[in-house]
Amino acid sequence: MIRLGEAWLSMERREAFLHGEPVRLGSRAFSVLEMLLAAPNRLVTKDELIDAIWPDTVVEENNLQVQISTLRRVLQLDQRVLETVPRRGYRLNICSEAASLALVSPPDDDDTWKSLAHVHVVDDEPAVCAALVRLLRAMGIAATGHASAAAFLAECVVERPACLLLDVRLNEGSGFDLLDELTRRQAPFPIVFMTGFGTIDMSVRAMKAGALGFLTKPVNEDQLLCAVREAIERAHTRHAESTLCRSVCSRYACLTERERQIFACLIRGHQNKQIAADLGLQEVTVKVHKKHIMTKLGARTLVDLLMVGRVLGMLPDFHPQAEPA
Repeated sequence: MIRLGEAWLSMERREAFLHGEPVRLGSRAFSVLEMLLAAPNRLVTKDELIDAIWPDTVVEENNLQVQISTLRRVLQLDQRVLETVPRRGYRLNICSEAASLALVSPPDDDDTWKSLAHVHVVDDEPAVCAALVRLLRAMGIAATGHASAAAFLAECVVERPACLLLDVRLNEGSGFDLLDELTRRQAPFPIVFMTGFGTIDMSVRAMKAGALGFLTKPVNEDQLLCAVREAIERAHTRHAESTLCRSVCSRYACLTERERQIFACLIRGHQNKQIAADLGLQEVTVKVHKKHIMTKLGARTLVDLLMVGRVLGMLPDFHPQAEPA
């Protein structure tokens, strides 16, 4: 999988996801993107693209421009990222952590962040809850109020990006109890606590529990907006990471026990000959298993395998140098 701005791409499956949701790209748009990704930060001329995408066919430059426009629109790529070099061609400007992982900051749009996640307000004071929801909606932020932790849990959907404005003191239990339950459910929701009886000890406890922020009632509007924006952006990032993790774990689960052994050796940088000796196999057998592993994980290079290993927590700090023979 490749991350480009807010989009996740699988070039092998020719699939694209934006904000965790699948989006449609035509085969020619994928082909254009593949060529640009193969030459990051370098000019790819119009002639190169046209010759590769439309071989043995006479086409106008407008056809190429249509594909570029589709990429920008569907993947929400700023022109600073997918750059047009007048009369010459196009350049994909990326900052790469690894050869196959493109990380680009999204355009700095003051309103874009508001649509990245849903805000849930959990407060057992009806007037306070309703006022906060109205205020958030007036700011253009999608928000829903809940009178109790139980009401929220009955409606929340873990698979969607969301964050919480959560009252510390509830009639039934506390905000910390809800935080514990969400942790148990592995729900990646950032939480901003609120209270009318804040103390230093309570603030410290909230932050140690993993809260993103702590607001004292009555909540200052500017502080609220700042805290909610950070929570929404964090929710969006966590959701994308969670979606990727689920996808990777699902593919990894398809590996046989032998394939998992060989996968572990590959991401440690062991060559085929060494793996064969360690596991008592023929080198040709290792090569066959390696091919199956690459196919099942949707990987084309060792770098792709290493990124899978990092997502799985098997090699969190390893940086690839070169692919083994």
